[in-house]
Amino acid sequence: MQRMRLFHEIPPDRPAMPLLARIDAPNDLRQLNREQLQTVADELREYLLYSVGISGGHFGAGLGVVELTVALHYCLDTPFDQLVWDVGHQAYPHKILTGRRDRLPTIRKEAGLQPSRIAMRAPMTPSESVTQVRPSVRRLVWPWMHG
Repeated sequence: MQRMRLFHEIPPDRPAMPLLARIDAPNDLRQLNREQLQTVADELREYLLYSVGISGGHFGAGLGVVELTVALHYCLDTPFDQLVWDVGHQAYPHKILTGRRDRLPTIRKEAGLQPSRIAMRAPMTPSESVTQVRPSVRRLVWPWMHG
């Protein structure tokens, strides 16, 4: 089993991303072999560090869910199977894997990518409107309670 690549500083230059550059949607990710997923996660983590290094902001929550995000998009039928993130910063890896990779450095800039989740912003974001655990759970439960 391949081990996670560790980073000791924020990359100053745009990293090489031979696998990640081929992924613009979860279907692209699902075309890869399982053995390639750790490499994708490492490339995603490095790109996340690089991007947030440009734009500023929080990246700890996103770094904490890189492998989870890769696994969810690989195993689930997204966007049909919707994902709900606890906080907006956890959605950064999701944004990278769903066609917004090149816009990530524009977070916190005028007309840039939204740092928080806004419902229906893009085809892959119907569940991105919640920002904390309680609203996330409420959004998941509400349809069944009030059918």
